[in-house]
Amino acid sequence: MKNRLFALLGFLGLALCGCNNNKQDDNVISQRYIHKYGYAVSQDEWESKTYPGQVITSLTNGVTVTATYENGVKHGPMTCTFPHSQTIEFYSLFNQGNKVKEISYDPTGMPIEEWIQLSPTRSSITLWYNEGSPMLVEEFVGDELLEGQYFTVNNELESRIEKGAGLRIRRDRNGTLLAKETMFEGYATKKETFYPNGTPESIAMYFKDSLHGEKRTFSATGEPLAIEEWVNGQLHGKSRYFKNGNRYLEISYNYGQKHGIERHFIDGDIVSQEIAWDRDCKHGEAVFYADGKPESHWFYEGEHVSKRKFDELNRLDEIISRLPYSEGTSHNR
Repeated sequence: MKNRLFALLGFLGLALCGCNNNKQDDNVISQRYIHKYGYAVSQDEWESKTYPGQVITSLTNGVTVTATYENGVKHGPMTCTFPHSQTIEFYSLFNQGNKVKEISYDPTGMPIEEWIQLSPTRSSITLWYNEGSPMLVEEFVGDELLEGQYFTVNNELESRIEKGAGLRIRRDRNGTLLAKETMFEGYATKKETFYPNGTPESIAMYFKDSLHGEKRTFSATGEPLAIEEWVNGQLHGKSRYFKNGNRYLEISYNYGQKHGIERHFIDGDIVSQEIAWDRDCKHGEAVFYADGKPESHWFYEGEHVSKRKFDELNRLDEIISRLPYSEGTSHNR
């Protein structure tokens, strides 16, 4: 489910790795083992008798990690402080080794994000604005967004998801609009992103969180930057790119690989280059136009060759293609 969270949560996950990493010995300054009745024990005694209690770890980066154990596994709260501070940055709750809750805080102690494992398949996410009001509350079943409520900085409900369908609003912690997502059956079907001034940055179609269909991107002044075709997260079809509102490049793709003719333009209409691609390799004729006069170069599987060499290799390919294939035999082309 974490792959569906905002960039903020991705950052949070990286930070938590420092707290949860069991291979952090090189960063450990000291560790103390405290029985649940309050007295200190040695590491050997702690490990041999699997006492209940806490392990307090001081790291070289100034972070203090306090983890609660029972029967040799994490059970209860675990906290990580900000570097060189006693203020808690991350709080986690474990149940017999399984994390069931996680909260992150800013340096003032205000909550940023809370994740709760509601059941083996259901989880929830809550995010807050800088001032402490809720930004959103979402509930997931696996990877699918089931329910969601989205609030303005004034704590007004502005959109919601019900039974996996509706409009999902994404804002930063200051309330600036980042994106709008049209949801259906728990997944985004359309995403619109915005610049800080509110103008559209991109409009894209999706299928189960993968780009699928047309994607358009724009400059902050509203001019087109790109029009692309995607299929299942891969560029597929013709992509067009623009500068100052004028088309300057067209590339054809076949499931993520350049395949077909790549064209470069001057002032949006005058063709300056035409390059043939085959499965992500330059293959065939590349024509460069200077003062309206074409100059041809030839490529075979990405290698610059003469026209004569290209024709020879191409004829060889045709001969090989007509030969009967023996079992297990394969050819590049």
